[in-house]
Amino acid sequence: MHLRSVGLQTDLELAATRGVVTDREDYLVVTTDDPTYYYGNMLVLPAAPQVGEVAYWSRKFAQEDGLGRDPAIRHVTLRWDGIAGDVGAAEELAAAGFTVEVTQVMSARTVTAPRIELEVRPLATAEVTLTAELEYRDADRHDDIHRQFLLRRAIWKQSLVATGRAVWFGAFDRGDLVGSLGLVALGSRGRYQDVQTAATHRKRGIASALLAAAAREVLPTIEQLVIVAEPGSEAARVYERAGFRTIERTASACKYPKLGS
Repeated sequence: MHLRSVGLQTDLELAATRGVVTDREDYLVVTTDDPTYYYGNMLVLPAAPQVGEVAYWSRKFAQEDGLGRDPAIRHVTLRWDGIAGDVGAAEELAAAGFTVEVTQVMSARTVTAPRIELEVRPLATAEVTLTAELEYRDADRHDDIHRQFLLRRAIWKQSLVATGRAVWFGAFDRGDLVGSLGLVALGSRGRYQDVQTAATHRKRGIASALLAAAAREVLPTIEQLVIVAEPGSEAARVYERAGFRTIERTASACKYPKLGS
């Protein structure tokens, strides 16, 4: 299936580093090594589902061995190709229990940011698990299921760093990790991952400094830097000030499992 969206293309390339993307000709099946990774186990549709199609695609999800037939997978995620953020049958999706989400895909060739006083450096492979603890401290959820999800994700990040496919950078305040992000090399593109700053250290230029440091590490081997954000968010404004420009909007829908299920 041919894809127009750069954001979706890079998402699938990331998923393929820890799973399988199978082309069914009229849709894609994405499975990864973590059944609780909602956007790592999904169907990718050629376009937004229209009225009358939500039940059809939900059944397709349920019929796939690596998705709906896996008892460990308790969600349903549908993504679709497109660059304008078309949400399709939004009311029908909502009625079926889906949460529709739109992302702002941004791109840059170079990234600029002022230097900050904190130490900013690449993380050694063994240090990458520190990013999970940083994310957990400021997360909306503080349960063991979420903590284990973040640890499994950190192990994946470690494998990318260990094999030279990615760099992970951290910002340190007197030895404590207070910000981090990754940049994964995907051919001629570099895709940023998991940009985060501790709640105690926000609005101090840390995210911008990390963006620029990671870009300096991989250029000139990368021709296009790609990052995603929630439309109109503070993160999107930070990225824009660093030199990113919006190139598309993508949409998706996920029926999340109930907590504890």
